[in-house]
Amino acid sequence: IGTSINLLNVKSNNKISQLTFLVKNEIGYKNLLNLSSLSHLNNFGEVGINFNQIQDYANGLYCYIGGEFNPLLLLHRENKINELRELIIDFKKIFKNNFLFEIQRIKDDHVDAFENEFINFSNEYDIPLIGTNNIKYGNKEDFSAHDALLCIAQKSTVNNSQRYASNENIYFKSTEDMNSIFADIPEIINNNLNIALSCSYYPEETKPQLPKFENNLNLSAEDYLLKVSKTGLDAKFKKFNIQEIRKYNERLDYENKIIIRMGFAGYFLIVADFVNWAKDNKIPVGPGRGSGAGSLVAWSLGITDLDPLKYNLLFERFLNPERVSMPDFDIDFCQTRRDEVIEYVRKKYGSECVAHIITFGTLASRAAVRDIGRVLEVPYGEVDSFAKLIPFNPSNPLSLSESIKTEKSLQERINNDERISNVIDVSLKIEGTHRHASTHAAGVVIGHEKISEVVPLYKDQNTNINATQFSMKYVEKAGLIKFDFLGLTTLSIIEDCVKLIVKNSQKFILDKIPLDDAKTYDQLSKGETVGIFQLESSGMGSVLRQLQPDKFEEIIAVVAL
Repeated sequence: IGTSINLLNVKSNNKISQLTFLVKNEIGYKNLLNLSSLSHLNNFGEVGINFNQIQDYANGLYCYIGGEFNPLLLLHRENKINELRELIIDFKKIFKNNFLFEIQRIKDDHVDAFENEFINFSNEYDIPLIGTNNIKYGNKEDFSAHDALLCIAQKSTVNNSQRYASNENIYFKSTEDMNSIFADIPEIINNNLNIALSCSYYPEETKPQLPKFENNLNLSAEDYLLKVSKTGLDAKFKKFNIQEIRKYNERLDYENKIIIRMGFAGYFLIVADFVNWAKDNKIPVGPGRGSGAGSLVAWSLGITDLDPLKYNLLFERFLNPERVSMPDFDIDFCQTRRDEVIEYVRKKYGSECVAHIITFGTLASRAAVRDIGRVLEVPYGEVDSFAKLIPFNPSNPLSLSESIKTEKSLQERINNDERISNVIDVSLKIEGTHRHASTHAAGVVIGHEKISEVVPLYKDQNTNINATQFSMKYVEKAGLIKFDFLGLTTLSIIEDCVKLIVKNSQKFILDKIPLDDAKTYDQLSKGETVGIFQLESSGMGSVLRQLQPDKFEEIIAVVAL
């Protein structure tokens, strides 16, 4: 486990130097998370860390320097020999025997010219040497694909001599290759092996850990849930008879027992807290969607506004004692005010304990073909016409190779046009690789401690929002719990409509509108559904015209089917 991080103190011709860290043990892993987070969250306007920041987080880590971003190489180029020696001494003080020099023999003229002096410094300061290969791709044949990827990143083409190009020697070499390359310094390979053996830590999957929910009665989360859910349900009993009250109380007890047994009392309380804060601050919140609407506890706490017993909804669809998995409320907030709710959560739990979740944009088949066509300088019109032949189905996307197998028109173009054939050869290798980072549309994690102690953090330079460096699947494996804050434009539209109606009629209350209004069903039966959530597609309009619904249960059936 390791990473490379920019060192901001040492630069040459605007080229930033780089350090690489390897994790020896659990302490080192925690320190690496913090260093990696600092490199993205600092206030220097650049991604990287200062020398001073390293000192607090050096324990349990190997640190090595070398290659084209070697800080000693950059200082040597500018003849800053005193600074170079001071840097070695400073690193040696911090990391002691865990500071290493990295020799790369990848036929890079700048690096090769510095090798002898680098080895001399190693001998002078008694710093162990390791041999690496700066691996960027798996097989020797993947060079052209990696070079094309670099062109995409630089918005350049392969024929541009001024661009940063790949290197034919940075594929994954075998042990035999590495032994042969470093035959004149055999101790390097021994050092590699010993260091690999001493890096004994690997992060393990962790059970979900909820942040502590504080309450003014100093009750445990379990006792507080029992109290507030019962109070919330009692407030809804005005319309119920004795038999119904008994039935609702039994269901509440049943759900609470399962929630508490599975350890999710805190989860319900946290969600209820920010949902009710939003409602108290006149921020529109959806009435509930998905399996969470099947929970009577959620209804009692104000998380949802739907009575699950009235519609025979199943709690087990949301939380099943037979299959332990995290509950997951999809909460809709007004699109224009959603950020206020997230800001409330940040203030309540601490900004260091709250972060958005990162997502990675990947090169899909059409995008890969268009990008590689541009990189290889094939005329755009020809590439675009080919890309449009690739089947596009977002709900069931096909890979490029699957598309080629199923579409004869694609096969014919590839067989008859050598340039398109070359584009496809490279596109097949780069399809699916990460292209850029962005933040998840709704996912936010709330940690039980500083998030940088659990997963590394990243800051999106465009939005200035803290996000996890791990995507959703791995954030959850690390023990963090995801909360969904969905922004729904429909709620913003409804809010605007309500304001306009109230201008003309003070009596209108959204929560009191009837579900048996004949005019509404007449309009739906005509398929006039523009702006109505989940009913506005032409397909839905067509089904409604055929069905002629006149009760709410029929709308439920249409959406479900």
